[in-house]
Amino acid sequence: MHFETIDFSGNIHNTADNKQFYGGLSYDEAGIREVLQRPAHSHTGELGSIIEADMERYGLTDAGRRNIELLKKGNKVVIAGQQAGLFMSPSYIIHKIVSILVVTKELKEKYDYDAVPVFWIAGEDHDFDEVNHTHLYDTYHRRRVKVHYKPNLTVPMSIGFYQYDKKAMTAVLDKVLKYLGDSNYTADLKKKTAAAIERCTTWTELFHSLVHDTFKEDGLVIFNSHLEAVRELEVPMLKNMFENHHKIDEAFKTGQSEFLSAVNKSPVIQTDTEVHLFGNASSTRELIAETASGYELGGEIFSAADIISRIEKTPAEFSNNVVTRPLMQEMLFNTAVFLGGGAEVSYWGELHKVFEVMHTPMPIVMKRMEFMHVDDRLEKLLDRYGLTLDNTITGQIQERKETLIETHTNDDIIDEIERVKATVEEAFKPLYNHADEYFSSGIIDGNKKIHMNELDYLKKRYTVDIKRRLRTELNNLDELSEKLMPNGALQERLYHPWQYLNGNWDYSPLSYTDKLTLIKS
Repeated sequence: MHFETIDFSGNIHNTADNKQFYGGLSYDEAGIREVLQRPAHSHTGELGSIIEADMERYGLTDAGRRNIELLKKGNKVVIAGQQAGLFMSPSYIIHKIVSILVVTKELKEKYDYDAVPVFWIAGEDHDFDEVNHTHLYDTYHRRRVKVHYKPNLTVPMSIGFYQYDKKAMTAVLDKVLKYLGDSNYTADLKKKTAAAIERCTTWTELFHSLVHDTFKEDGLVIFNSHLEAVRELEVPMLKNMFENHHKIDEAFKTGQSEFLSAVNKSPVIQTDTEVHLFGNASSTRELIAETASGYELGGEIFSAADIISRIEKTPAEFSNNVVTRPLMQEMLFNTAVFLGGGAEVSYWGELHKVFEVMHTPMPIVMKRMEFMHVDDRLEKLLDRYGLTLDNTITGQIQERKETLIETHTNDDIIDEIERVKATVEEAFKPLYNHADEYFSSGIIDGNKKIHMNELDYLKKRYTVDIKRRLRTELNNLDELSEKLMPNGALQERLYHPWQYLNGNWDYSPLSYTDKLTLIKS
């Protein structure tokens, strides 16, 4: 295995060009020195102990214990987060974690600083439709397949509360592994994952277990934001956010407008709420709404004092929305670097004034690394068709397919069919002169249409036969498109990581880059 980097999407999320929206920070020596000298939160030791107690259930390694101790002492973290996708899908979840580990390694090598790699599981999220499925490439039929866990199931509660059906989850595992083929790798994967399915109870616990098993030797610290102990620790922060929600909302709207005007982009955050907090997480998880009568939640109206009391008594029922979640992250952790996808980087820029009014400094915000797996077969196909792997690859493939068809198409035949159609059109014209009550123009139209349809079928059938003779070549090009850029997006945004990870791949040679990193056999 080796790595190459290529310019692919362009550095469209370069925070260095818009430092004023990111605390004036960049990923450079000045930015690193600034974030490392910030004082630690007073609750840091307690937070570390909560994470330690949670991770003990999954089997802490020496590397994990060391990093948790560093966290307790106030060492800064390199952090990213994601919802709990089915069996760690899609691949960019793994790539986010690799990005964390790469940046953590660089901080040690360049600045002799022991940063702590932290991955945040968004167990409070309730968008079950986004995480209940995965995609794989069916090599035998040369097509993409979608594998669901109970596709028609609705889960309105926070996913961290959802207890999955173990029998159904085991059946989904079998479906996924079927597309990976038989090998020692898949046999071991099935054994470990099946054991995790039986051992765990909730959706986020299973996700946590799989991520931990994948990165435990790297010392990855996994933070489950849905833990009841975390919510209790967050009570002062949730109260602070609620009491200042008018200030937060005004800062969000003003800051978002400024950011979008400067970068000329559409908004990433679109929300109508003014409070920016969810309630009733264990049942219907819904946004608190301010009304003329008070605060509406679950069809009931509460006073501000009532909401504060509920936060104090049942904090696990409350959680952040997109506007306050980054704020909560920085109130909880001592962060050096936050890594996110392109949309996340943008919405942090939209939130810059929220951090200002809440007197919470931003970390260094960077786009996570992006990866593309290119195996020997894909390399051979790229070479065979003279294609260059860059951001025009989808267009190149389509153009190559069109050229193949054109070069094997006899234009004289197509022209002759069109000439016959024109002749038929002309031949029918005199008939309309004889149209009457017995020989209507409708009858003539219908008969002409039959002739035209037959000629169109002849033309279509000729094209189909050409494609049939070129089936191998066209299927090869479709395979390239489907494996590299399904739906026009990077493969990592769709496909399951198990298709690529035959055991953990060694990220140690990597350095942080905003270019696309190719992983080659």
